[in-house]
Amino acid sequence: MASLGNDDLDLDGNWSGGKRRRVKKRLACDAEQTAEPEQPTPKKRKKGGAVLNAVLSSEQPPKTGATAKVLRRWAQTRLATAWVAEAKAKKLTPIETKEVSPAAAWFVACPPVLPLAQLRNWASKEPAFPGSQLLQSLGAGQATPSSPGAAILVLCASTDRLFALKADLDGSWGIKALALAAHGGGRKRDQVLRQAKALAAGATLALATPSRLRRLVEEGHLDLESTSLLIVDLAHDKKLRDVLTLQDTRGDFFALLRTKLAPLLPKKVGDETKKLAFLLCGLETA
Repeated sequence: MASLGNDDLDLDGNWSGGKRRRVKKRLACDAEQTAEPEQPTPKKRKKGGAVLNAVLSSEQPPKTGATAKVLRRWAQTRLATAWVAEAKAKKLTPIETKEVSPAAAWFVACPPVLPLAQLRNWASKEPAFPGSQLLQSLGAGQATPSSPGAAILVLCASTDRLFALKADLDGSWGIKALALAAHGGGRKRDQVLRQAKALAAGATLALATPSRLRRLVEEGHLDLESTSLLIVDLAHDKKLRDVLTLQDTRGDFFALLRTKLAPLLPKKVGDETKKLAFLLCGLETA
């Protein structure tokens, strides 16, 4: 048989590379299948826990004998770190986060480890601050509310803590504090109305959970302009959290701060045009 010349070859693509080409192609495919997959480059982990560490660090009280400036700065930092944690939990935008900027002037220069039951005696030895005279008059037969609302408010982390503290203060201060919390039986709506009626008559001292205080304020039963001193109880509840670290209570507190409390607070120490101050005490140490 005569061999084909170049002019006789089919160059239209209808030809095969033959057995040798197929074998090479199969071997190449097998090599690709048996090759170990490339390991992804591990991503660098972001440093976590920065907010938590800041909160825990802020809970460490200042040394005994700290100056008024140091005590105010501690309270300012304590509230600021709690706000950062709240903003992170609520995924607030940077603009929303800037809505709260605690100032040292907001706070009474009080040692945070001072038990609340000793606050009245402590106030008698310190320079005057909003509500100090009223605080000292508790139990002396002179503390009579002059207008609706609550002159001194104490925020507690839970109802259990509220009533434990109420029993302590009722005994040591000789005054019956008003309890603003979920208690007394019946529907919550009925409880709120009973407490609103008591506030309308005026209360010198009221203990409240943040959630109930928020509801009373938002429903118009309590005007915070009637309050001269807001005490934040830093004692731990059964969950080992306080008002500023328990997420629910912290959220209610900052909701009130953003909408109602901030305009009532001074921006500079000594500003007598503002009649409200924060006081942080009752911090438990190991």
